[in-house]
Amino acid sequence: MDLNKVIRNIYVSTMLYGVGEILFVNSFMLLYFSALGLSGERILFYLALPMLIRILTLIPFAHWTERIGKVLTGVLGLSISTAGIAILFMVGFAPVGWLEPLILMAVVLYGLGHGIYLNSWFPLLSPILPVERRGRFFGMMRFLYQSTAIIFTFIVMGCLGKTAAIGIFQGFLLIAIALRVGGIILYARIPDLETQPATGQKIFESLLRVAGKQNYLPFCCYAFLLSLFTGACVSLFGLLAKDTLGLPEGQVLLIGNASMLGALAGFFYGGIMVDKIGTKVVFLLCHVSYAVALMLFLVRDFLFFPAIVVVGTLSLLFGLIQAASGVAMSSEMLSLIPRGNKPMATALFLSLQSLGMSLSSLFCSRILKLGILAPSWVLFGHALGPYDALLLGCGTMVFLLVFTLGLVPSVVKSVQWE
Repeated sequence: MDLNKVIRNIYVSTMLYGVGEILFVNSFMLLYFSALGLSGERILFYLALPMLIRILTLIPFAHWTERIGKVLTGVLGLSISTAGIAILFMVGFAPVGWLEPLILMAVVLYGLGHGIYLNSWFPLLSPILPVERRGRFFGMMRFLYQSTAIIFTFIVMGCLGKTAAIGIFQGFLLIAIALRVGGIILYARIPDLETQPATGQKIFESLLRVAGKQNYLPFCCYAFLLSLFTGACVSLFGLLAKDTLGLPEGQVLLIGNASMLGALAGFFYGGIMVDKIGTKVVFLLCHVSYAVALMLFLVRDFLFFPAIVVVGTLSLLFGLIQAASGVAMSSEMLSLIPRGNKPMATALFLSLQSLGMSLSSLFCSRILKLGILAPSWVLFGHALGPYDALLLGCGTMVFLLVFTLGLVPSVVKSVQWE
């Protein structure tokens, strides 16, 4: 096997099918749903649903991944999620009465497919990647993935700056679908180097066996807690820019793009840091930095710069932190993943992480829906809105959860690589 050729194939495939995935996190879908007439709390609800569906999908399909093959599982999942994006494309032609039912169907299909695909992803990579290259691989893969997404988003931003017509959104959805088809074809060529016979265990038995592995479940719990208080933040940044600051669509998308630019640097340097100095330092730095970045959003009026500059810079910083933390998470997970049933172990980690992210958005959506937060409040003489209150809560909880770093094995001792 030509390792470099396989890795290049992985890089290109993720760049192609990743364009569709990034549309859910770079404010594109937020603006699309807003253009369709949905309210802020409904938008948060629909953006949270894919994560929730992913949770319900991961563990049941993990039980079948080894039986039908990791590559086939990935192709199936990517195809289903692409069908969900195709329905979102058709939503623009639908009558008003069909609008939300079709959006619901689309995000459910997207979440279902994405969950099936993720069951295959890390187990497929585990035997391919040399231990000493894992940090750099994840960093470079996500760097390239993010670079493609940023270029695509800048083009979208330029078009939306002229007009925010539904047809513009549909055109870019169609392009994303075409790119995903190419990515699926390349994904199907990745070799499956590790196959395991079926254990005969039922789903619950397999899950308990994986959860019982030393250090693994505590690490999954840390991923859940951190995701719970950071998962909705990028969406909150976009809604804050749109509703509280009253920025136009092009600038709202620019803020989402700033987060991706930050992630670009975070993936690149995070991968190098993980391989050079280990995950321990990266986890410590990222956890504290999350809280600092979120708190800075509340004092934007004291920074003497235009709102777009301050919010864009802080979004960039948050993206950098999130990316570096993600590289450390992936590397640590591959270090701890039990040898016996890698799909189920991956499903457990991703389920808890996704649960945290989903609950984060759902809680924020429900709080806004119930009107619990004041529409306007004052901090040091400056008026803030409900999105600021949510960011304050998230930042405070991330800071208070610093003790949960003890759940990360590499923070309390060195992790033994496979």
